[in-house]
Amino acid sequence: MKGDVSGEINILKQINHSNIIRLSGFCLHQGNTYLVYEFADNGSLSDWLHVTDKNSKYDLVLEWKQRVQIAHDMADALNYMHNYITPPYIHKNLKSSNVLLDGNMRAKITNFGLARSVEGSENGDLQLTRHVVGTFGYMPPEYIENGLITPKMDVFALGVLISELLSGKEAAARVVDDDGKDEVAVPDGQLSEMVKEVVRGEDNVREKLAGFMDGRLRGEYPVELAYSMVEIASKCVAADLNDRPSVAEVFGVLDKILSSSLNWDPSDELEHSRSLSHGR
Repeated sequence: MKGDVSGEINILKQINHSNIIRLSGFCLHQGNTYLVYEFADNGSLSDWLHVTDKNSKYDLVLEWKQRVQIAHDMADALNYMHNYITPPYIHKNLKSSNVLLDGNMRAKITNFGLARSVEGSENGDLQLTRHVVGTFGYMPPEYIENGLITPKMDVFALGVLISELLSGKEAAARVVDDDGKDEVAVPDGQLSEMVKEVVRGEDNVREKLAGFMDGRLRGEYPVELAYSMVEIASKCVAADLNDRPSVAEVFGVLDKILSSSLNWDPSDELEHSRSLSHGR
């Protein structure tokens, strides 16, 4: 890496968590800094969810339990950063390409180049920046519009990541621009808006959920638990940061969903569906 990376190194020296990438060492050579991290055998979450090469190992499909475990791992790491280290840190750059998977498909958050410490209350001291940097689809409205930085910024991004795990869709739809060269994000194609549609109103809930879920799961997921995950994801991406839960609350919900998922058998869902159809 070029430039000053002392901030990232200092953060990672303070952190010790199984779901955060471990910095093994670094060295300087001819003006460049080389950071050496633990190896994540299975690449990034983005590779698995948005694969384009049909011949790669990423063409394998993440199963329901793996997806819930990954969501739980990400929330665990953020809960640690927000509540268990002093001073607390906001990651600021959460996205599926910054979540790596180890040999056991356990998630590890990486890339702390934009992370910053936040002192004070649960919501953190309000910090403002004129230099808005990030990836479209993961950034909350208060940051895009006013440069406002709080821990709820990470909660928003976590909600988008949970939505990605559920749907297999990208955080923001993209189209090629008028020149036919660059891809540009489409504002009305944001996953954060799509997930809110699933829980909006009480009509056609099962159909809306089925339409939102990743087709590669082939319906092999517990409907009630999937809906619970959609609900918590939609709360995380609330437009008003005060309406979003804390990361500790999200972690608590995902903890229960993971426990229930570990006891779930795909054949149970098949029997459940059959009983529903016979009941009609």
